[in-house]
Amino acid sequence: MGEKKRILIVEDASYMRDMLVEMLEQEEGSYEVVGFAVNGKEAVEKYKELKPDIVTMDLVMEVMDGIQAIREIKKYDPNALIIAISALGTPEQKKAALDAGAEEYLWKPFTIKNLFDALEKLLRKREE
Repeated sequence: MGEKKRILIVEDASYMRDMLVEMLEQEEGSYEVVGFAVNGKEAVEKYKELKPDIVTMDLVMEVMDGIQAIREIKKYDPNALIIAISALGTPEQKKAALDAGAEEYLWKPFTIKNLFDALEKLLRKREE
């Protein structure tokens, strides 16, 4: 697959961060977690600093929520690839995340297959 895709995980719950890392590491050689952020403000700073290929963005966080963070990241980099992840899967929230610029949306709890399907869809879009 060439070089690893670099991923920034934005998630305020440590068990969720650990779970995402574990899932991503199962796909040997494809993905590398380059950083974490626990709120939207930190997400935007880390994005600028690390320039990851993909961001997984929790939507419900303190300080700045995920939707606001998606907007800020997209303003900085219109080509950013973002997967919104939320436990509160309301259609309104999904629409808000996608309108803000997320490319994919995952509901918690999700499976490793859901995660990789979303990642692959994103990367295919990028290549088209």
